[in-house]
Amino acid sequence: MNFSIEVPGEANPLSLQELCRVLHSASTSHDHSQRQSAGQQLQSWEAHQDYYISLQSVFLDRVLPHEIRLLAIIQLKNGIDKYWRHHMLKNAIRPEKREAIRARLFEGTVGEEDKQLALHNALVVAKIVRIDFPQAWPDAMTNLVALLRNLKDGNQAHLSGALLLLLRIVKEMGTARLRKSQTALQSVTPELVQLLGEIYTSSTRAWMSFLGTGRGDEDDADLAMENSLVAFKTLRRLIIIGYDLPHKNQTVQQAWSLSQTHFGEFLNLVSHDSPIPAPYLDVVGKHLMQFTKLHVEMAETHPASFASLPGMFDLVRSYWDLVAKFAEVFQKSSGLRAGSAATEGENKSKLEGPLLEKLALKGLLVVRCCLRMVNIPQQTFKYRSKELKEEQDQVLRHVKDELLIDELIVQMANAIISNLLVFRKADLDAWEEEPEEWEQQEETGGNAWEWEVRPCAENVLQHLLSHYKALLQQPLLSYFETVKSPQADVMTKEAVYTALGLAASHVHENVNFGELLKSTIAMDAQQQGPLANVLRRRIGILLSQWVPTGITNEIRPLIYEVYAHFLNPNDQANDIVVRITAARQFKAVADDFAFEGEMFRPYAQTVLTELIRLLGEVEIDETKLAILGTTKVIIERMETYVNSFAELIMSALPAIWASAGDLNFMLKQAVLTILQSLVMSMRAESRRYHSVILPLVGEAVKEGSDVSIYLIEEALELWENVLTQSEPPLSQELLNLAPPAIRLLEANTENASRCLRIVGSYILLAPETMLEEEFRRPFLKAISESFDSKSREHLAVATKYSEAYIRLAQELAGVDGLKIVLRDMVESGFLIRIFEGIRDAYVAHQTSGPNRIQAKINNLTLTDYFSILARIAVADPATFVEMLAPFGPLDQVWQWLSSEWFASFDCMSDDNRRKLGLLALTRLLELQQPMQDLVLSKLQDYFSLWASSLAQILGDEYPPVDQLVFTEDLEPTEWDTPRDVRERALINTDPVRHVCSFKFVNERLGGLVQRVGGEQVFQQSYLVNVDVDVVNGFKAIGRPPQ
Repeated sequence: MNFSIEVPGEANPLSLQELCRVLHSASTSHDHSQRQSAGQQLQSWEAHQDYYISLQSVFLDRVLPHEIRLLAIIQLKNGIDKYWRHHMLKNAIRPEKREAIRARLFEGTVGEEDKQLALHNALVVAKIVRIDFPQAWPDAMTNLVALLRNLKDGNQAHLSGALLLLLRIVKEMGTARLRKSQTALQSVTPELVQLLGEIYTSSTRAWMSFLGTGRGDEDDADLAMENSLVAFKTLRRLIIIGYDLPHKNQTVQQAWSLSQTHFGEFLNLVSHDSPIPAPYLDVVGKHLMQFTKLHVEMAETHPASFASLPGMFDLVRSYWDLVAKFAEVFQKSSGLRAGSAATEGENKSKLEGPLLEKLALKGLLVVRCCLRMVNIPQQTFKYRSKELKEEQDQVLRHVKDELLIDELIVQMANAIISNLLVFRKADLDAWEEEPEEWEQQEETGGNAWEWEVRPCAENVLQHLLSHYKALLQQPLLSYFETVKSPQADVMTKEAVYTALGLAASHVHENVNFGELLKSTIAMDAQQQGPLANVLRRRIGILLSQWVPTGITNEIRPLIYEVYAHFLNPNDQANDIVVRITAARQFKAVADDFAFEGEMFRPYAQTVLTELIRLLGEVEIDETKLAILGTTKVIIERMETYVNSFAELIMSALPAIWASAGDLNFMLKQAVLTILQSLVMSMRAESRRYHSVILPLVGEAVKEGSDVSIYLIEEALELWENVLTQSEPPLSQELLNLAPPAIRLLEANTENASRCLRIVGSYILLAPETMLEEEFRRPFLKAISESFDSKSREHLAVATKYSEAYIRLAQELAGVDGLKIVLRDMVESGFLIRIFEGIRDAYVAHQTSGPNRIQAKINNLTLTDYFSILARIAVADPATFVEMLAPFGPLDQVWQWLSSEWFASFDCMSDDNRRKLGLLALTRLLELQQPMQDLVLSKLQDYFSLWASSLAQILGDEYPPVDQLVFTEDLEPTEWDTPRDVRERALINTDPVRHVCSFKFVNERLGGLVQRVGGEQVFQQSYLVNVDVDVVNGFKAIGRPPQ
């Protein structure tokens, strides 16, 4: 038998030979256990101070296999991220080791023939320079500049490596947000720009000579092209991020002029009849793209500099000429698409497609920047000083008056509308190849204008329409008329409808859309034959764009009919794209402010049926969510009219839930939100679907389930909606969910407020159940935890339901029921929390000066506590006094309790709460000894309370009228839910609402006076101790004005 034990990785000593062996196992072994063991060994060596310098030594040994060297440099790069910057970490790389590593960094890229390895080393260099330059590595850029100068006219292969190092350093430092890093880069920018300009010029001259004459070495030409491209990539970035005002630097002006000159020359090189071989054409095209990136980034980042640099007007006009020429062949172009990153270390994907289209896109972006610069300067310019602002204003006027002239604006609009909005064969091919994916991409493209010509053209047109409406209105209206022509083909109409949709908010006052819909659009919606689906998709989008502009109710039924027609799967022209588009766009139609459920009712059956059928056909989850989103809006906007179609919707939802599986929680979330809307729209009628809804809620609130983790918020909202719309008595299935509600409330999670409202609904709708032995203590313990909340709103709701619980206990079971609840309030800790909080506040308020103690609860929370106590005292004062027994001798408890209670009225802004407290304290006057003497000891506080509170509650009328007393019960409304009805019933029976406070106080005070021996005894023995002004203030209440 084999009793060998595998030695742990950390037992192996670090050496170059052992490191190479482990790297080889980790990178090439087919045995998973060996790779795992090697990975653990490398991880254990991270604590060794020679580990990272050894990795660098392995990487620099060019005799070793590629896989070993690659893993070594990757491990080194990862170590830089973890241990280079953080000096205090246990395994941080020591300063002397960092210095040794820095000394050999450049040689890992300069002279390295393997481009992948050279790039990874350059990434390491960039990370270290960003961290160490200029403090820990002050000569980093100086040494690199010196290296570039030495290689500029020497070994071009080595120059390529040095340029790669600089490119990665500039890219890394350009992403820095710290001012230190930005300043460090700007300090070396002038020298670097000068040097890179020289390298770019000499390299470009070399390869252009080769292409022009055919003489020279092909490999040298390839290197020159590569070096000029990398040099300009770096130069472009430095010009953008290295200067605050690039146009004021002479070197930048020269580089800018050179870019314009070479842009024109290189554009001629890539013409269709160019004799240059394809590989070279590709590199020339990359140079052109770098020029365009410079121009676009300058216009976006430094608009004032862009407008001030030499040749700017000619550059923009040249770009527009390029766009206009491309517009003529736009229909034949194959389109752009996002490809993978060109090289490792690149984050952005590269655009793939025809060069001319990519250049035209950049031209449109430059035009867009110019339009924004002139028309939205507040979002474009950064005003630094008065002089600079004046300069920028002058630049703006110059651009507006001399570049963006009316003739050019009209020309732009015409070219975009006539050519760039046309639906191309490339679009149709993509549609037919992957219809659902194509539709999804078209509708959720986000910033598609940044990388596609048509969306960018639409964006530019929007800017033109927004800021040159008066100029473009008549040409637009004339263009829209062409759609009525019998000779107009499908593609022309599609382009016109696109422009009409984009212009909806700008021309709706001048276009009779209703007439156009009835005479033309409705007819086009019924077209059959080739490309009818293209036209139908566009009409679906068009209608959703025009509905929010304020269409008349007269044409709404026709719009509903068009969408119902587009959703019909039996019509051959309604392919999956048309139907998905109709389903997606109808959301805007249904969500319109003027949408009426009754008007839509005749079409609801068809639309909802087809939406649900479509859900079963589509495969992309985002598309399903969009369709469910439209369904949800329809349900919400139809309100109670949806009742007749509820069965149709409910029958489909379980299948959708099941199809989501165990992990697709987004789809389940959408199902729950639809159920929420359905319950709120159907109101009490939704009860018949509780058998479907409540199991979903139960699953979502089950402890430990995945659904409870991801869908708890939606489930709780649905649960709350169900309770809100449920008539008492509640079903047993709904009552069975009460214990989880209390458990969730006690957990005090971020959903505590919604859980509190759910539990509150159970109290209002099923008070008999919630007052049973099974629920009392758990509820009281859970709601007690709610008073730890920092949310004022949450505390107010907790107080509200605590008061309701006390009132319902008395209403349903009298004083005995109240006593049972109070006993449980003590035993559950609820009242203990309240009295401890009040006692702590009393002790704190007895201190002052530097040694003053801060109370654990604030004054507002104290008023919440006293509102709960007031409910008990108003219900039965004798029971209230009995309740005080567990907290100490009555006279001592009354001392601190009454002091804080009377003082709390100064913090009460709510008159209802003030009156409740007044009634509670006044009811204590009804009690015999020993409470009678305790009350008499606080007469000063009582008269002050009565005088101040009654003055607010009674107002200025005579005879006095309690402003808080209802003369009649609150009237019900048509929108009342069962919960609203129950809350109103509690309000209508609230003593605050039907007891006249002035009369109430006088009666209780009169009773007390009689018990102590009459008015004379009361006056001589007790009232004499009360401030005369306070007594007079109280007596003045209820007297006729003088």
